[in-house]
Amino acid sequence: MITLQDFLPWIDIARIDSLMENTCKDAITNSKTLYWFMQRFVRYSRTYSYVVPALASKIGSSMLFQETGCSTLECGERSMDVAAKVFAASIEEFRDPRTGVSHRTLSYALLDKLAQYADLSTQEIHQIASLGTWLNDILLQVEAGYDAEPTNLSSLIEAMGFHAATETIGGHEFSIINSVIFSKQRNDHFGQFIKSNKVKFPECSVSPWYWIVIHGTENTVGVEADHSDEAINALNLAVQYTSVPEEQIIAWAGKGVAKFAHVQETFFQRLQDELHTVLGTTATHKSYATLV
Repeated sequence: MITLQDFLPWIDIARIDSLMENTCKDAITNSKTLYWFMQRFVRYSRTYSYVVPALASKIGSSMLFQETGCSTLECGERSMDVAAKVFAASIEEFRDPRTGVSHRTLSYALLDKLAQYADLSTQEIHQIASLGTWLNDILLQVEAGYDAEPTNLSSLIEAMGFHAATETIGGHEFSIINSVIFSKQRNDHFGQFIKSNKVKFPECSVSPWYWIVIHGTENTVGVEADHSDEAINALNLAVQYTSVPEEQIIAWAGKGVAKFAHVQETFFQRLQDELHTVLGTTATHKSYATLV
């Protein structure tokens, strides 16, 4: 049976976690750099929200996943069963069960509150967004990582590996963001601002930080953990419903894992470099509470 351990040769999780943590520490230097960080992160996350269902659609349209022993080829086709394991990561993206809105809407609500917290003008908000052109190439790499041909099994499995890595690191990503940016500042000015400035949606009002915590914190397991398990389950179904050896499925998926690792490291490194440029110095990791 395929497990996450099979993909460790293709991804250095500890190194990626360290890079994400250090970038978050730079982000909390002041309220403007915090907004700057979150604007880039929200935009980066936005791409993943639509490429996942696109991959599920391509898997579902394939005829390559077959259960043996059925009376006809059509009756044995199990592509939608495999696709369902990938699509599981998209369900909450389209509609959060508590608020009734998409995760993307939740992320924009947080970004709006952070702009308010940093007292940014509309002009400053547009300026920060306009300076993020470096992100365009990375977003194209995300789209490429999820791209696959329904008639090409190796390309489907590679994209599924990219997805599995995305969901695995995603839980770490949000947990680190919560720990560095909120948990350590919960009793300071920023923490009080978050607690006292709820965002209203048709079904309920929630903290603007809600989008972060539902994906996982240092103390809780969020939706990403289930998504990671389902992504690995999809690969095991690929073994079950094809004649390809498990070792080959792992090798194909490993290529996707390696591609994601490169994309994730590139994004956070470029973001950290940008924050350093904004600050005009190397990272100092000062306490956020002393600078707002």
